[in-house]
Amino acid sequence: MNFGFNTNVRVGKAVYHVQTEDRGPSHPFLDTVVYEGGRVVHRRSTDYQDLAKLAADSDARQHVLHERLAQQHRDVIAQLEAGTLPASTQAGRQPQRSVAPIQPGLEVRLLNPGSWLTSGNATLEIEVRRPGVARGAAQEFADAKVEAAIEDPRGDSVAFRTHTNPSGRATLKFPIPSTVADGAELVIRAAQGSLSNELRFRIRARPKVQVPAASLK
Repeated sequence: MNFGFNTNVRVGKAVYHVQTEDRGPSHPFLDTVVYEGGRVVHRRSTDYQDLAKLAADSDARQHVLHERLAQQHRDVIAQLEAGTLPASTQAGRQPQRSVAPIQPGLEVRLLNPGSWLTSGNATLEIEVRRPGVARGAAQEFADAKVEAAIEDPRGDSVAFRTHTNPSGRATLKFPIPSTVADGAELVIRAAQGSLSNELRFRIRARPKVQVPAASLK
């Protein structure tokens, strides 16, 4: 499971989407892509070959990767807000006038809708398949990209990613931030080629526990 960040950034009248992710041990790069209206306006990729001596699943490696990923994400956002991203990528390209629309030719199902959230931790059992096809009909999407993101109305979001198995299923486990604001949403996205779809669930902020005054005496 790969870890990443997603943030919407408003600069003047424009809204940009900044996405940073670790591409995994088989391709050790940290990639950041900036979108404006669905168009890629900036890319940044840095390798972490220097961490090859550390075990892929070691806590030390994961900690360093997380810090580098977060810093690269912050740096791109800061340059975007300051207007210092390279001119050749931010303003030098002509808008793409004919882009094939993404078609919702796949269906995303949450298989455990009544039990995915327990004690602040999410366990998502996800299935990706052709719409309207009965289970077992061999119409599942193997190796489809699956992402679960907590989208906060304050602008930031955190995303977790994986791929479906040969049966078109995937499992994602992660904690729901205790600081989640009212109006935040859990978004489950799946994509394969030009096909994509998503599910959205509203997340309520955890109520603050009021301590009775008598217990403070």
